[in-house]
Amino acid sequence: MLNLKLSDIKRPLVAETRKKSTRDVVADAILHQISLLKNPEYVIERTRYTKDDQGTYGRKVVALPPKPWWWQAVDGTMMVQVKYGSSTIVELEAGKPTIIAGKSTKDVEVALTQVAEAVKAGKLDAQIETAKARAKDKRKPRNKAN
Repeated sequence: MLNLKLSDIKRPLVAETRKKSTRDVVADAILHQISLLKNPEYVIERTRYTKDDQGTYGRKVVALPPKPWWWQAVDGTMMVQVKYGSSTIVELEAGKPTIIAGKSTKDVEVALTQVAEAVKAGKLDAQIETAKARAKDKRKPRNKAN
């Protein structure tokens, strides 16, 4: 017999090797939000697939600003919600998805920086996985009872 070490590990698919971890997805999104706070003209280049007049689909690069995660409450306080994807909110504490940042956008930047450090350290992995599962559930088609 051959004198080789054998393993049951399979070669990963190319699509799997390109995927970012959930931690990286949230960390990158937080960096985009901080960049938007520092520069209101900040845009992200994204690839969109569009249909032309002949009915064929093609790739198109579009530069769009990210949607802000922060807003000003009635009392003037700045609020922030960390998101996974476009709409699923990462609850940093159960039942409390919103961060009370302070009175200015500088306070929002400080809050997002603290969250980014926690994400990079892996302290919010469980919350991020929960948000990812909720985002996945949103994509599933629902069976409608007639």
